[in-house]
Amino acid sequence: MSVLQRKELEDSPLADLHAIASELGIEGYRGMRRDDLVAAIVDLQGGDGGDDDSAKEERPRRGRRGGRGRRRRTEPESEAEEDAEEDAEQERGEIEDEPEDEQPEGEVDDEPEDETEDETEDEPEAERAAGILDVLPNGSGFLRVDGGDDVYVSQAQIRRCELRPGDEVAGPVRPARRNERHPSLVRVETVNGADAEPPAERPSFDELTAVHPGDRLAAPKALADAPFGKGSRVAIAGPSGAGATALLREIAAELAGKVAAATVVLVAARPEEVAEWREAAGAAPVVGGSYDEPADDQTQAASLAVERGKRAAERGEDAVVVIDSLDSLAPGAARRLLGAGRKLAEGGSLTVVAAVGERAELLRVATTRVVLAPGGGVPRLDAERSGTQRADLL
Repeated sequence: MSVLQRKELEDSPLADLHAIASELGIEGYRGMRRDDLVAAIVDLQGGDGGDDDSAKEERPRRGRRGGRGRRRRTEPESEAEEDAEEDAEQERGEIEDEPEDEQPEGEVDDEPEDETEDETEDEPEAERAAGILDVLPNGSGFLRVDGGDDVYVSQAQIRRCELRPGDEVAGPVRPARRNERHPSLVRVETVNGADAEPPAERPSFDELTAVHPGDRLAAPKALADAPFGKGSRVAIAGPSGAGATALLREIAAELAGKVAAATVVLVAARPEEVAEWREAAGAAPVVGGSYDEPADDQTQAASLAVERGKRAAERGEDAVVVIDSLDSLAPGAARRLLGAGRKLAEGGSLTVVAAVGERAELLRVATTRVVLAPGGGVPRLDAERSGTQRADLL
């Protein structure tokens, strides 16, 4: 680590001073006042606090935002340094590039306020959170916690643990600070139920081999002529009132308890149907919501459920995602979600069962086509237009 002069240290954010102190092994640095901490760092570096030519060459440049430049970091050598680095990321405003609805309350200042009075001791780890990881375009992310606040996850944590969208992540959290909207993950303890250390080799869903389904899944009697199996893409088409939602609920009830990783996604459902679905789905989580919620939020919920299923399939498990319905989503998003279903030759599978309304283009993506006859509200199969590719393998 290059020697930093007193002036540079005095100008640095407190979080950066904590990271440097951790690297130098200064005990109790979080309880020290800024001036004392600067003096301790200068003493341990063997510097005299002066300003020579070599230090000027190594001094970080000031950034375009008017904030102080970030010194070049080495890879973290201790858990304390990692935590300080992650805290510094939020305090320096690295979450500025998030979507507007994920911004912290108020503006995130380029320069954090002097926190000398507030950070006189380590913050207690008050609680533990678990959720599904949603990764943002800027590389940071959030744990989507069922029934709780979303939890911010830093870029450093995502990189270090090689996390992917849809991973089930758990760990202790700290409360949001003054310039933050969300609580933050202190450290990643478990990923998909295992220790946080990334495996030596982790398969990628898109690079695994897709094969025709061979293991038949339980289904209502109405689908006797259109069977489907683990890894099928099942499109249920028909006009309004044909009974697609009722059929989806029967399918979810048949699969309850038979497939561990099952999720129900509601897109633009009626409010009354949301409550009915939660009762019908049993232990399976129900995500998404009614038509009065933002369309982007519902697309995000559907995408995250599919990503969760992909992660399960990568581990060799079988996952099912039931979507009611794809009819309200943009064509590209609908094809992508239904098209994710597949059986993997390497062992796992992702089955996607979705109502598609009268969008014929989605029937071409499906391996099992279920076309319902109009009217009555009771699902009746149009046998001539329904069927399953390679049904003989089931």
